[in-house]
Amino acid sequence: MFSLPSWAVWAFWATSLTLVPISHASNSTSALIEPWQIWGPYRPNLYFGVRPQIPDTLLMGLMWASGHDRSQMLSTLRDTCEQNDGMQGYGWTFYDTRVGGSQIAHDTQLQIDLETAFLKTEGGDSWAVRVTGTPKSDSVKTSLIFHTAVEKADDSANGPKTLVCKNQSVGGEGIEANCEGEIAALGKFEFQIVGDVKNKAIHDTAVKSVQVSDDKIWQAKSVFVDQVKAVGGGTGENVAVENKPGAGNMHFVQLTFQGPFTLTFSYRGMEATALDESFVKEGLNSLRSSFPAGVDKVFPRMAPFDQEKYRGFSQGILSNLLGGLGFFHGDTKVDNTRAPEYQETEPEFWVGAAAAMARAPITTTPPLTLLSHTPSRPFFPRGFLWDEGFHLLPVIEWDLDQAVSVLQSWLNLMDEDGWIGREQILGPEARSRVPEQFQVQYPHYANPPTLSLLFPILVSKLTDPSTYAGHPSVYLSSKERASEMLRALYPLLSRHYQWFRRTQAGNFSSAYHRPSGAIPGEGYRWRGRTPKHCLTSGLDDYPRANPPHPGELHVDALAWVGASAQALQQVAKYLGEDTDAATFEKHVSDVKHNLDTLHWNAERKTYCDATIDQDGKYTLVCRDGYMSLFPLLLGLLDAEHPNLPTVLDLLSDESKLWSPYGLRSLSAADPDYHRDEDYWRGAVWMNLNVLATLRLRDIGLAREKTGHNTRTRALTLAAELRKNLVNTVYNSWEQTGFFWEQYRDETGEGSHSRAFTGWTACVILLLGLQF
Repeated sequence: MFSLPSWAVWAFWATSLTLVPISHASNSTSALIEPWQIWGPYRPNLYFGVRPQIPDTLLMGLMWASGHDRSQMLSTLRDTCEQNDGMQGYGWTFYDTRVGGSQIAHDTQLQIDLETAFLKTEGGDSWAVRVTGTPKSDSVKTSLIFHTAVEKADDSANGPKTLVCKNQSVGGEGIEANCEGEIAALGKFEFQIVGDVKNKAIHDTAVKSVQVSDDKIWQAKSVFVDQVKAVGGGTGENVAVENKPGAGNMHFVQLTFQGPFTLTFSYRGMEATALDESFVKEGLNSLRSSFPAGVDKVFPRMAPFDQEKYRGFSQGILSNLLGGLGFFHGDTKVDNTRAPEYQETEPEFWVGAAAAMARAPITTTPPLTLLSHTPSRPFFPRGFLWDEGFHLLPVIEWDLDQAVSVLQSWLNLMDEDGWIGREQILGPEARSRVPEQFQVQYPHYANPPTLSLLFPILVSKLTDPSTYAGHPSVYLSSKERASEMLRALYPLLSRHYQWFRRTQAGNFSSAYHRPSGAIPGEGYRWRGRTPKHCLTSGLDDYPRANPPHPGELHVDALAWVGASAQALQQVAKYLGEDTDAATFEKHVSDVKHNLDTLHWNAERKTYCDATIDQDGKYTLVCRDGYMSLFPLLLGLLDAEHPNLPTVLDLLSDESKLWSPYGLRSLSAADPDYHRDEDYWRGAVWMNLNVLATLRLRDIGLAREKTGHNTRTRALTLAAELRKNLVNTVYNSWEQTGFFWEQYRDETGEGSHSRAFTGWTACVILLLGLQF
């Protein structure tokens, strides 16, 4: 048995491990992953769910419920994360993707705090989870159900897929159940459940082994409920499922206790050393004590956030971002008809587009694979292109190699044209959480290319490793590996960029008037517009020109093209692709020029969308809010830009965007402020607020010879905004136990989806800023 090293030592083995080849899906015929990446709680839609980053293998999870009687058990069964499960709070208190961590659910309805502490070995072939129940009183009865399933068990073409479970195995005191199996991609393995001698069991351990169809393999809760009901027994005190162990492709192990309890579920490959209780306890204690120092090293807390109370906050927000990482595999629905209506060139184009969608045959793709963080485990437990770039901003500081793995996975989804579906709904389990009308993806729909935000950071760290304080990286330790990685990613990012420029291009033909001096072709509009929404922009109900017009141009779309061109320019320069670098430099210059020529309203002194009015004239439609700030947010305004002072005026105006809790998404003076759906119409969103803070600070610290007063003002605003944002998220978290999707600009309260760590976690980047 080996002891668990400290955080720093534990991280070291990632630089020297042998890569493991894993066969993936059609979008990634083979991938090399580190052994530590194979297993993890990669089913974030469950309160606790484990699987390997290998498709069509093994799924595991944990359910719990009231153990007082059968009726209560069936009505309180917890499995998938839900918005209204009677939780006071749940989430990871500390978690590192490479090692493990601890998650606690405060189940007020069932009067119990349930801890699931996960730990894995560096070899990637053993892991364990210790489940500890701490009820509010000794009379509380709690039923636990471990479930495991073999995916596509009937597919023996790639080798055996078997799993057999039995209860009360001989081999050690306290063993409640033991399972042995073999899956070609995993080899032979076993797992067992060991109980503590102090546990007060209400019934004997029940093991139920069943054979279900593939479409049921992810539906552990419904299968278990059906199995319980099939036995009969009404509403009596017998809560146990029928004890019938054996072979099957789905297995349940049920244990019910009165009072506190501890159980350990451990998995190992047959060639690996079994994890005993002492190892798990020692390892978790070591990680618990060393993790805070690791977080403080990567995300130092500078005044006024150097107080001890912010320590748990920084650990919690990072841990829940990392703990939302999921591995997804399955087919998806796509409309590949490329109907002419999707060009959106006619008046009232949204009507024709809707009709084309209604009649379009839908294609089901071959299975795809994705490794992605998730915005919200209960509400958005899947990958979103718009969100993932923001998720990776903290991750790349903590674990560069993990961030690269996610980048690779997302870019590998790209089709030959360069399209990446904006929402990845892979397989029936993911589709079960999405209304049918939103399941189909459209290859003419774009999304903000947020992955491009990572590449300047990546190049900076490869150029100067001293700017990185996270886990040791194979890419920072080897220039050859770094170059190979960037040369693999660069053409993919470039292809996606070219696809965006081509499919979201504005109309610069003679059909529509454009301002004199504008560079033809360098203007864009989001496809998928309707009078009420522009979902593809990511800003959903943010007010734009109404009605939509095929000749309109969107300031945020142009700014995203500029940010992507800047990123590609830096990568090309790093790789010595000088011709490409010069091309992208020209694109950046053209974008900056047209932001001022096409979208700057000199009278209103703000950046605006543009449309064509009833008289055929080019008209700017100005709705003060995040839309007005995109040139600033994406780094396209430098400290000497003549428009910067008035942009700062808007940003800091308390009657418009500035609030004590962050920048409002829509001006408080706008007629649509907090109207209708009220999603992006005034609420404070942390992703763009963090970008604003970072850009203001960059401007404030710039070394330009002119614009001193503007730089000083920008720095002052950045410092104040930093404090407001961190305090908003911290105060809400302290009061509710959750991180939230957005925050009310009037009160700072969290709103919309709770347990939404996602891009809200970007505030951790602000803790260590100095001014």
